Amino acid sequence: MTRPSTAALQTPAQAFGDSRTASLLLAAEAVLAHLHPRAPLRMSGVSLKAGGGVTYALAPDPQALVLNRGLREEVALVALAREAMTRLLGLSAGEGGPTERDARALLAAALRDPEELEVLDAQVRVLEARARALLRRSWAEVEVVAAGLREHGALDAQAVAHRVACAQAIRGTLLN
Repeated sequence: MTRPSTAALQTPAQAFGDSRTASLLLAAEAVLAHLHPRAPLRMSGVSLKAGGGVTYALAPDPQALVLNRGLREEVALVALAREAMTRLLGLSAGEGGPTERDARALLAAALRDPEELEVLDAQVRVLEARARALLRRSWAEVEVVAAGLREHGALDAQAVAHRVACAQAIRGTLLN
């Protein structure tokens, strides 16, 4: 099993190549979305092409995010996947690229209590740390989905699910 490397002396392009880095960032979000099977996290696909990214079947309902803390945190956690992967790869903060969903804006719009708004930055940091931990545990799945993205350029939700299931089955076989 491969692990993320943090090569401080190399630039990201030298260490991974542009398509490898981009595919890992997109695969991270796709895998975390797949692992959280809630309606606003159902992907319709992921594309490595310019202007691509992870596309979702539904936009999160603002009222549901206000009423359901678990849903709100899962949507924000998945939205932080690229930032988390950027940190795992040792890249600078701006290299993750834009995401379809801004975690900080989603959380800020869903919070009503002024005390919760005061600790918004801390909540974002905690959710990003949780995303990093999930990505470390799911590193094989991320690598397999990233390889599929590099090979095909785009994957639909079924292709992502198939690759995640294959990586999990291989890991399960190797550990038993």
